[in-house]
Amino acid sequence: MKQTQPSRAASWLPVMIRLTAVGYLLFFVPDLVLATTHQIGAVPSFFARLFDWGSGGDPVAVMFSTVYVVWALFLFASAREPLANRLFLDFNLTANSAHFSAMLVMAVAMRDQHQHLAGVLALGLITTAPLAACWLPVRRRATS
Repeated sequence: MKQTQPSRAASWLPVMIRLTAVGYLLFFVPDLVLATTHQIGAVPSFFARLFDWGSGGDPVAVMFSTVYVVWALFLFASAREPLANRLFLDFNLTANSAHFSAMLVMAVAMRDQHQHLAGVLALGLITTAPLAACWLPVRRRATS
């Protein structure tokens, strides 16, 4: 019986899932701490702009950060068996693509949000695109 080698995307998929989770934690844990302690304004303005979107203030940041920290924990768990966690990975990619798209439109269209454009592009290029590049071929191969 001939064994097939996993594709490059399949080999990298668990790593990319974990890196995405680490990225979420690196951004959202500090955001959660800063928002909970009302200290976002105490960090240098470059970093404060990364965390400060719109007029929702600290309560919105705490809610978003809490969701993404939990989300990261589920990503770590799903990395063990990506195909068994297909629905969650599809949700992750779809929700983050929608979130990225909405933030991109806001950063371009709203004058008071232009300062977020570089961060939004970095978010999409660092987290969403690499995970999609690994997940979509594996998903497609598993269904055929």
